Amino acid sequence: MKKIRILSPAKINLNLIIKNKRKDDFHNISSLIQPINLYDEILIELSKSDNTLELSFPEDVVSFKENLITKAVFNFFEYFKISTHVKISVKKRIPTGAGLGGGSSNAASTLIGLSKLFSIDNFSALEKIALKIGSDVPFFLYSRTSLVTGRGEVVEPCNIDKKIKYLLIFPKIHSDTRTLYQLWDSKDILLDSALQHRVASHLKNEILINKEKFLLQNDFTPLLISKDRTYLNIFNSLRDLGLRTYSISGSGSTIFCALDDEYDCSESLKYLESNSSLTTMKAEAFEGWHFTFD
Repeated sequence: MKKIRILSPAKINLNLIIKNKRKDDFHNISSLIQPINLYDEILIELSKSDNTLELSFPEDVVSFKENLITKAVFNFFEYFKISTHVKISVKKRIPTGAGLGGGSSNAASTLIGLSKLFSIDNFSALEKIALKIGSDVPFFLYSRTSLVTGRGEVVEPCNIDKKIKYLLIFPKIHSDTRTLYQLWDSKDILLDSALQHRVASHLKNEILINKEKFLLQNDFTPLLISKDRTYLNIFNSLRDLGLRTYSISGSGSTIFCALDDEYDCSESLKYLESNSSLTTMKAEAFEGWHFTFD
């Protein structure tokens, strides 16, 4: 085997509950996370280049040094004592700064791809490497709907009774996870009473999962709205359209709305996209790894 092509999925945080800051400066969280069929395509192949890693990736997204793919490759090679050269090419579709975990997914996909390419069957080692790279990376190794706790290292896969379909709304806002956690810790941003009331009406949305009602709670939502009222405007539009099962994924900025199977969202898409600052797409749950070998 000389090359592997692998799909690197985005994720939706169906909820995100922030519990406390840890002594290591990370935060303990609880989040039910689901992979979706918005994905980047990653091609990993053996190379005769002079460089350990030759990476074809949009430079305007992230630098080579800071790219989580780069960190995945070098940590993998160091852990398994591999001395060889690889070329990795990425077709990018997952937007950055959108709360969809594109970078973490790319890292996990790279670890899975390399383990297949070099016939290494050691998932527990991949988990150790993944956590060293980033808190969301262990979840993506499983590529299944999972309850994630701790700082992200505790992943419990779940069985969901149906494949949830989503409307994704991208408000073209770049959101930074580190900044949001800093705001969460400092509590510098406080909402005035009128805005608190308006926001509160959007924080009680529920979805039916495994025949039980599940609250779509994201603790970052009030902070995100306080920074940019665009979120609140989109929430109001969704309510006007009769859509009430919505929330924000991760640290933003993607808004997701769970759709009933019978719901025709074509008119809603047209209405939302009449706002030139928004783009939308439909998506659904995406479980397991999808790859091909050459």
